[in-house]
Amino acid sequence: MTTLAMPQEAAPVNHSLLDIDDEAASTEDGSVLEFFIIKQEVNLEVNFRDKRIDGTTDIFLVVFNDKIEDIVLDAADCEIDTENIFIADVKESNGDLVESHRRRTTATYNDPYAKLTHPKSWSLRADHHDIRRKRAQSIFRSRKNDVPAENREFEGCTPVYRSLKVNLRGKAEPDRPRLIIRKSMIGLDANERSNKQYRITIPFTHTNPRDGIQFVGVDPLDNRFTHMYTRSSIHPGTASCIFPCIDDHGSRCDWRISIKYPRTLGDALQQALATQQNGSNPDKMQIDGQERIHNLAEEDKLREMSVVCSGFLMEETVDPDDDHKKIMTFEPEKKVSVQKLGFAVGPFEHIDLSSEFRTEEDEVKLGMNALKVHAYCLPHRADWVRNTAAAITMAADFFTFTFARYPFGNFKLCFLDDMIQDTVALYSMAFVSNRLLFPDDIIETEIDVTRKMVQTLAYQWIGINMIPNTRNDLWLIVGIAHFMTDLFMKKICGNNEYRFRMKTLSDKLVQMDVERPCLYDLGPYLHLGEFEMDFMTLKAPVVFFILDKRLIKASGGHGLTRILSKLLTKVQIESSDRATILETEKFRTTCEKGAKYRLESFWSQWVYGSGCPRFDVKAKFNKKRLCVELTLNQIQFQTAKKPPLDKNDFLRVVKERRSGVKPGEVQPLFTGPMTVRIHEADGTPYEHILEIREDATRSTKFEIPYNTKYKRLKRTRRMKEKQNVGASMDAENMDDALLYCLGDVLQTPDEQAQWELIDWDPETERKMDQESYEWIRVDADFEWSCDMKRTLEPYMYVSQLQQDRDVVAQQDAMLYLTHGPLHPIASGFLTRTLVDRRYFHGIRTMAAEALPRQANIKDLSMLGLRQLMKAFSEMFCHKGTNQPKPNDFSDKKQYNVQCAIIKAIAQVRDAHTYKCPLEARQFILDQLLFNNNEDNPYSDHFYIATLVEALATSLIPSKQDDWFAMQNKIPNEDEKQFLERAIEQIERVLRRDEWTHSYQNVWTIAGLSAKQRLMKAEVIPKKYIDFGQYLLDGTRDLIRIKAFEALIDLGAMLDPTVFSFLTYSLITDRSPYVRNKLIEAAASGLAAIAFGEHTKVVKNDPRPEDEGDLLLVQDSAQEIEARKEMFARKENLDAALKALRREMDETYGGDERHYSIAMRKALDHPSLGRGEMESMLDLAAMMFEEAGDWVITLPLPKAWKVERPVQQLSNRLIMKFKAHYRTTPREPIVQAPPPPPPAPPAPIVEQKRPAPLQKTSSIKINTHKTASAQRPTVPPPQRPCNSASPVVQSPKPTLPKQERDTIVASPGLSRQASTTSSSGSKPSWPPEPSSASSSKRPRPEKDEQHTPAPKRPKVDKPFDSGILKKKKSKIITLRVAPNRLAPLLRKEKKPNGNGRVSLPSGAPRDGPAPPLNSRSDSITAKPARKPLPGDVARRPLPGGPASSPHPAPERKASLNTHSNSTPKPKSASPATSTPPPAAAPTQRPKIKLIRKPQQPSAP
Repeated sequence: MTTLAMPQEAAPVNHSLLDIDDEAASTEDGSVLEFFIIKQEVNLEVNFRDKRIDGTTDIFLVVFNDKIEDIVLDAADCEIDTENIFIADVKESNGDLVESHRRRTTATYNDPYAKLTHPKSWSLRADHHDIRRKRAQSIFRSRKNDVPAENREFEGCTPVYRSLKVNLRGKAEPDRPRLIIRKSMIGLDANERSNKQYRITIPFTHTNPRDGIQFVGVDPLDNRFTHMYTRSSIHPGTASCIFPCIDDHGSRCDWRISIKYPRTLGDALQQALATQQNGSNPDKMQIDGQERIHNLAEEDKLREMSVVCSGFLMEETVDPDDDHKKIMTFEPEKKVSVQKLGFAVGPFEHIDLSSEFRTEEDEVKLGMNALKVHAYCLPHRADWVRNTAAAITMAADFFTFTFARYPFGNFKLCFLDDMIQDTVALYSMAFVSNRLLFPDDIIETEIDVTRKMVQTLAYQWIGINMIPNTRNDLWLIVGIAHFMTDLFMKKICGNNEYRFRMKTLSDKLVQMDVERPCLYDLGPYLHLGEFEMDFMTLKAPVVFFILDKRLIKASGGHGLTRILSKLLTKVQIESSDRATILETEKFRTTCEKGAKYRLESFWSQWVYGSGCPRFDVKAKFNKKRLCVELTLNQIQFQTAKKPPLDKNDFLRVVKERRSGVKPGEVQPLFTGPMTVRIHEADGTPYEHILEIREDATRSTKFEIPYNTKYKRLKRTRRMKEKQNVGASMDAENMDDALLYCLGDVLQTPDEQAQWELIDWDPETERKMDQESYEWIRVDADFEWSCDMKRTLEPYMYVSQLQQDRDVVAQQDAMLYLTHGPLHPIASGFLTRTLVDRRYFHGIRTMAAEALPRQANIKDLSMLGLRQLMKAFSEMFCHKGTNQPKPNDFSDKKQYNVQCAIIKAIAQVRDAHTYKCPLEARQFILDQLLFNNNEDNPYSDHFYIATLVEALATSLIPSKQDDWFAMQNKIPNEDEKQFLERAIEQIERVLRRDEWTHSYQNVWTIAGLSAKQRLMKAEVIPKKYIDFGQYLLDGTRDLIRIKAFEALIDLGAMLDPTVFSFLTYSLITDRSPYVRNKLIEAAASGLAAIAFGEHTKVVKNDPRPEDEGDLLLVQDSAQEIEARKEMFARKENLDAALKALRREMDETYGGDERHYSIAMRKALDHPSLGRGEMESMLDLAAMMFEEAGDWVITLPLPKAWKVERPVQQLSNRLIMKFKAHYRTTPREPIVQAPPPPPPAPPAPIVEQKRPAPLQKTSSIKINTHKTASAQRPTVPPPQRPCNSASPVVQSPKPTLPKQERDTIVASPGLSRQASTTSSSGSKPSWPPEPSSASSSKRPRPEKDEQHTPAPKRPKVDKPFDSGILKKKKSKIITLRVAPNRLAPLLRKEKKPNGNGRVSLPSGAPRDGPAPPLNSRSDSITAKPARKPLPGDVARRPLPGGPASSPHPAPERKASLNTHSNSTPKPKSASPATSTPPPAAAPTQRPKIKLIRKPQQPSAP
């Protein structure tokens, strides 16, 4: 073996990870192919033991163009038997398809996944990530411009890989003569124009799949129930990993899927029953050389396997060839693309959810529209499935009543292991992860899980039955499906929950929608990762919510629900492909027609634009004009700043930059109606609708009329009246009581003293009496997703919190109190809100989260903490103690408040010590110690996990500076004892989880999280072994993920051992969910290093101890620059990546070899999928610089030596063969030097070259050292010649067949390069090189045909590069018009090196003759004419130029350096210039011209 080091170009200045891939940018999208698939039949056989799928697929397609000879399909990561692909013509006869002429055809298959690997001889390292990415770029790239899904049956399809090419003619057809009769199609109708139809049968095999299929319970140590399922993705390319198809979302066709599978679980694992065992242990099976023992019970071996597949079950039979297998056939009712299909095989249990959860009354109401809902789960999980999916039947009925009938036959839910996403919606079914299952005693996850599962049902109407036209329209699918889901969740959870959640999402959207693409442009980038879909699922529902609000106001109360109902019903009635396609502009037109309201501005601002409006609202009462002057100023340009980089979003930012995701333009002005509600002095609300128009400026002023003429009634006076009246209130006062019903608790003096509550001071009450309105609500109808900055008085917010019943208004008031000033009055109102159970539980939770800030009120230290502990004790503890009552989680709202108070107490910090007070920490520890869940019908697993996390939070100081670090070294006995008790309780929870197994091991995860945070805050010493024990195989996936995340967060990622184990686990883990999470954790770990979290700070010289305490030490310039650089890391991605590279070189440079080896093994692993490989390449690009060299290993040629011993036997011939490797070539290799720059002209005076000739002439330069009589020539084609003139011909040496007619441009270049340069390029004519510098090689022997020897190319060197020998000359063969050289021939009596002699074969010239001193570098030889005698004065022959009317072939030039002697500088004699008598008369006549180096005299 030998290695070649190939240097690469210098690394670019910019970070390569951030550069948009030039190759991807330059690669154009594939064209639309003129054929369409009308039906596809798939026959599969599942082999669990080998993780293999064998099958065939029959593709029925229509060709639009008769000239198409090849069909291109998608196939990846599978083996295709290209020798057994058959094709048949299909014709329609009496409504049936009839096949004819079935034949074997030729096909070629290039697996695109082969690009993910590389030959072993390439020796690619981890720092060759750029080469790896370029090699696999065809797999990673996606289409720039989507082809619309409309009219695909008439336009064609767009395969993504185009890896399988099938010929339509077959193998025998090209060899037979064919008679083609074409009939005119102009006068035929559309029905008469019948396109050709074909049926293609393709056999394939899929073993150890990377993408597309997931096997579970087959690998060693995987003792879960064996099953398999298909995987899908938004990005096309995954479905083609299952079977050959057209992986295009717009190519919808009919399907028939037949699956052959093992009958029982024992058959799947090839384990016989105990009664059928014979011989050795049957429970052992070999997998990859490892022996696995399945301890399956006999009942498990008998479990029936079943198939859950998209479509309707058409047939279920036993395999006639093997009774241990069954065959199930499914057919979807409607046309669907391959990306929406899926199937799963396993020992599933069936639960009929519709019959168990639908009442008879609803069954009668729905009638034929009643949807059958089926659930399939692995054994022993049926009860959890019933509890988890209890609301699906109700949701199906709600959608049927509200919108339209279910578009398919039934709906199936299949619960599976190892899924990456929580839910995947497919045709008439959905795959749900088993992580979402929960028993009936778990109440924490029920709302979120129900929402996710209902979304998969809503996708059946929007997303499966109706598809987007392009990827840009995906926001419609996501938005409408979430809108339908939110309406159902509003029904079961209430209006307050619905509005509170939408307000929370709106506030989150305002913060996140900064420098992000718009909804319309986000669709093509959803394949980058889950983070893009998360943003779309955040913004699209909010946009549809505010769209619904605006349509309701415009149409009079119906809104988007009625429009969607009409749209979905129309689709059910028409049932055409065009009606089932959603497009952004068409949907806008539908909404405008339904509501009679123009939506151009709304679409441009919220769909095609990015960002959210931010208002600065100022209100002022004008007493003279009796109006309220309201000023709305849009400040999104000034305040919308990009948030700092977060390590959890680091991979997203890198991928977006690399993919060229461009942020949308921030709208300078958002327009639309806005409702303003003014609660005037008498408490009456008045609504005013303001219109922000496009012609307005960013600052708009409105004058709102004022209606009340009475003074404001104070709330305190009203409360005193109610207290005086007491229980004897009449009906009139009851109405007033309803006005002030919230927050009127803790009003007695004793209660105020116990809770440390105070009322408004007299000055504030006087100011309140002077106000003309109680409060103003801008956007009262929640029609905007915006940030509202208002300048109201604090008591107005309190009035809004207590008197406005809208939960959104209360949420706005709570947001102000959360971030408002610290004051005991604010703390009192927050406490009243927390205690009052009539508030929505989300508002009470916000009050608990706001109270920790009130613990640092000046002169009232820890007021908020005391009120929090008092509230918890009053509601959840025994009276007068901190000992909790037995848990009772029946009231779920109260349980949420209970958890919120615990978390809030842990957040309290002392403003001086930055620590949580000891009493607060002890309070949380007591709740953990004395927790009692005996009589509680619900589980306390999540509650104990909350207590553990809160205990860890209370132990972490909020700030740690140098002073605190020094004080922390002082031993404090109380602190030390409490820390020991806290750690002991955390360990107790971890041990308890090993005994009792909490739900999804939430106790272990909470304990590991607590330890991680305490170690990171340096409260306890770092011990990696505490997390390493949970990394072993067999541990629950969620625990392993948490342990890896903890190690990475603590800075152990770049420990060589941890990093090697991380990469090994990442590539060998059987679960794609774990692999995906580990990649995200590794990206966050690299981001933490880039942000400087683990940077080793080098301290300056310590301060002398004798200096005083009042010495002021200013920061040096070096420290200031270091802080600026650290700040820039979190603001600028380029700075962060450069800092990461610097950290890798400086801090971890010594272990770079370990990182490189581990990363190389990960990148070379054959099991990584497409998305995982792309993410790993991103990680490698973050860590390593691009390699400057590339070592390629080439195998040496093997040769044999034969030796015969000296002593031979008489009757035997003995020879010894020895093999060896040749390390030197048989012939010396002349490497081409780089072309030198153009040299200045040589000082030797030389005659100028003649004028360049036209393309019809040829010139041949010979640098042989032989005599002129041995000059090699090219044999011309045979032509009649004049016998009166002798033929001037030189004998030619033999040229090998493969080297004949080869044009060589220069001796430094290869033969291939010279051919290219001589064929079309026009290099400049270089000066003649010195013959002394030309290399020599032996001349081959002459043959009878006198074939010229192989010519060595000419070296482009200047004349003065070597010593010029005057005896050397150039032999030049010209073919030009005779009249050009006639003057020279008259002057010269004998040919010399400077003369030009015309040949009789010159082609006619169309234009004027070029000047003689111009140059020509590529002239083609012409056929032979009459030779000229060498002893007479030469003259042009008559009729020469006109004798060849046809143009000459392309110009060629050839140099030959195989001469052995230098020709003499004189004309050749007749003896030397005349060919031998045996020479053929058809040889080309040539004239030898000798160019002398000295300057001749002027003619």
